[in-house]
Amino acid sequence: MRSATFAALGLLVLTASAARADDLMTRARTIFKPIPATAPVLRDNPASRDKVDLGRMLFFEPRLSSSEIISCATCHNISTGGVDAGPTSIGHGWQKGPRRAPTVLNAVFNVAQFWDGRAADLEAQAKGPVQASVEMNSTPEHVVKTLTSMPEYVERFKKAFPG
Repeated sequence: MRSATFAALGLLVLTASAARADDLMTRARTIFKPIPATAPVLRDNPASRDKVDLGRMLFFEPRLSSSEIISCATCHNISTGGVDAGPTSIGHGWQKGPRRAPTVLNAVFNVAQFWDGRAADLEAQAKGPVQASVEMNSTPEHVVKTLTSMPEYVERFKKAFPG
């Protein structure tokens, strides 16, 4: 008799837990939507294979930083979910940043760029870390000079952005 009571009690608990889980999932689906299958087209700048390949190269390019040893991938490590492994990011001159780098995975779908939402989109966001003294500590002039000094980048930019 005791076994039957425990079995009935266990079944009741499992049923109640399943009902709560279903309710939670229903509420979550009203708030959150699946990630779209395709990225949005950004202001007169449709994606192309050439742009994606160039973007991948730039993401891993340390020569854009003033020390020429830090790339976007330094803090946004793809193998750790697009973030760094520490409580805050470490940048130029081993400086500790004020916060941890957010993930870059699916960042095009974020409603806000940077933790505080100060960049309107990814295009605006990409300029920040390159120039931030605690991150890559570079300048637009250094980036342009570096990229135009390498024939492969010149060719890839022309191919990705004809005209």
